[in-house]
Amino acid sequence: MKDSDKVETRLTTKEVAKLYNKNESTIRRWAESGKLEAECIYNQFNSPAYLFAISALDKPMQEKYFAQVKASLPKTAKSISKKGKAFDHYSDSERQEIMWWEKTLKEWKNYRDRYPGDKAEADDKFVALCAKTDPEHTFSVKTLYRKKKQLETQGAEALIDKRGKGRKGKSKITEEMRQTFLSYYLDEAQHPIRKCWQYTIRYFQEFAPELVDNIPSDSTFRRRVERDIPKPMEVLGRQGQKAFRDRCAPYIHRLYEEMASNEWWVADNHTFDVITQGENGQLHRLYLTAFFDARSGIYTGSHVTTAPSSQSTLV
Repeated sequence: MKDSDKVETRLTTKEVAKLYNKNESTIRRWAESGKLEAECIYNQFNSPAYLFAISALDKPMQEKYFAQVKASLPKTAKSISKKGKAFDHYSDSERQEIMWWEKTLKEWKNYRDRYPGDKAEADDKFVALCAKTDPEHTFSVKTLYRKKKQLETQGAEALIDKRGKGRKGKSKITEEMRQTFLSYYLDEAQHPIRKCWQYTIRYFQEFAPELVDNIPSDSTFRRRVERDIPKPMEVLGRQGQKAFRDRCAPYIHRLYEEMASNEWWVADNHTFDVITQGENGQLHRLYLTAFFDARSGIYTGSHVTTAPSSQSTLV
């Protein structure tokens, strides 16, 4: 929908007069002179009347209007479901959802009753108004009529959005399937999820063939991995202890700026990425054992050896 096609809430002369604290005749005079932009229509008595778009009002008056709308909404109150279980048996989020829809439906009815024009137009404008005053909740005119009918025929419980709740906490993956799958997935061989799923099927084909038909698809296992396996567990199982310590284990952040040179030395071994040949023709790897100053990064001592040990550290 283009911006020009969007329906904007319009106010009557009486409503605008109340906002500006003026007489209705003053507001009509402003509209006729062009001081306040308005649309001229004819009411049921074929008399001219004016409708004022919210955006045509002065900024303070727009803010005042939206503040009044918000203040006029029914306060949160304890509600009792006309049908179904007692209200206090719902969860807190379900109670909030019921009360919000009851409040919105009541406000919708009041808005339609006082709207001077076509009721279908009133519906569109109410939805547009709600989008401005409460952008966290979005709905259509069709949704309003559906919720109204559900409340009348089924009670407050029908106002709760239960999509997906019936399956929440349930899975086709049994614990035995899960553990078997994880035995392949949490391995340093780092098998892809689909391979782990195939290995799981082969395992059950051999040890429990009667359960093979109940094994879900690989996409189900993929969702379970993304949802249930903590990242540190995945790193430890698939990449090993060192990766876990480097990326996931707790650590203390060292502030080098607060150190003095030669206050802290660091020692470690490093394996060179080359193979060398000794005087006797034997091939071996070389290792660097070194100390360096933590503050400046300057090496204070180093030794190259074919076998790192306490002796090379002493040297």
